[in-house]
Amino acid sequence: MKIAKELLYPAPFYNFLSYISDSDINGPILDCGSGGPYPKQALFIQLGFDTIGIEYSEERLEMAQDYAKQHKLELPMQLGDMRLISFESNYFGYVYSWNTIFHMNKIDIKKAVDEMIRVLKPGGLCFVNFLSVDSEFSGEGEEQNPGEFLQIEGDEKIIHTFFTDEESDGFFRNLEIEILHKEKRILHKKLEDRVMKDSYIDYIVQKK
Repeated sequence: MKIAKELLYPAPFYNFLSYISDSDINGPILDCGSGGPYPKQALFIQLGFDTIGIEYSEERLEMAQDYAKQHKLELPMQLGDMRLISFESNYFGYVYSWNTIFHMNKIDIKKAVDEMIRVLKPGGLCFVNFLSVDSEFSGEGEEQNPGEFLQIEGDEKIIHTFFTDEESDGFFRNLEIEILHKEKRILHKKLEDRVMKDSYIDYIVQKK
């Protein structure tokens, strides 16, 4: 039996849902970086969560809206910048960012992490993942600053920022949070005639 790709979601999302199911915090979920052809926001909407998405790219926002129309879903999302989130402090019960934050430099990543925690309610949960230096393509491309590389994706250059296991912890220092879950994933994926190695560092943190 062939399963439709749009019905499948990465395993870390279900791990985040497990933490949410054990939480008694009320409030909507914020998806930072909600655009693209397979918007992950759809999983939370289909499970009945009140979810709002923000997306920096107009093109990726349109992709997500096309997905919503095709699958007859309401995906509330808008243009927005996770470095300056246009919601009041302590508004959301949960915040997540999937495969998005590392497409910025380290200065902007810090701004985005601070903003995600700012809009989170005390006791609320945040999921975010970073690229690890153990990824095969770490170090490739034009280095802008240590760990920051412009790499070609399709017909454009996109920044990818890589971190050691300890360096990524630094974005949560001096914030009123507790790290509940930290997981390093190493993926070996066959792409055409070669096997690619990707590595990510996932966090679930709780605001105090």
